[in-house]
Amino acid sequence: MLSYTALAVTQAEAAAYTGAAGVAVALQETDLMRGQRYLAARFNSRWRDPFAADAVPEEVKLAIIEAAIVEARTPGILSPKSTPATDKVLTGAKGLTWERIGDASAPDAYVPRIAAVEGLLALLTRPEVTSLFLRAIG
Repeated sequence: MLSYTALAVTQAEAAAYTGAAGVAVALQETDLMRGQRYLAARFNSRWRDPFAADAVPEEVKLAIIEAAIVEARTPGILSPKSTPATDKVLTGAKGLTWERIGDASAPDAYVPRIAAVEGLLALLTRPEVTSLFLRAIG
């Protein structure tokens, strides 16, 4: 599991990754910690294979860096701003009608999404939906 207090990624590892990717951002330890805490809160209960804090998989380290990049570019962004529960789509142009596209009652409805993080961790995490849909027949 990811720690909420001890970084799994060094600034040197982050600099090597961002440099190789051509991303012009200098990540600070605070950015990395915010990224890691975001991942810990979002995914610690969903790892397919639990890991020790000192044996973090490479994909998780890269996801921490990706989240830190987002945080460094827009401080505070990992706090809910646009979330599945508040996102909406235009459904009618005359009179401008909108429809919510997320389920506000879902447990993670107010958690922001980062596409790069989701992709990096897709094979390492269990699906978010764990409830069963039961329907009476008859």
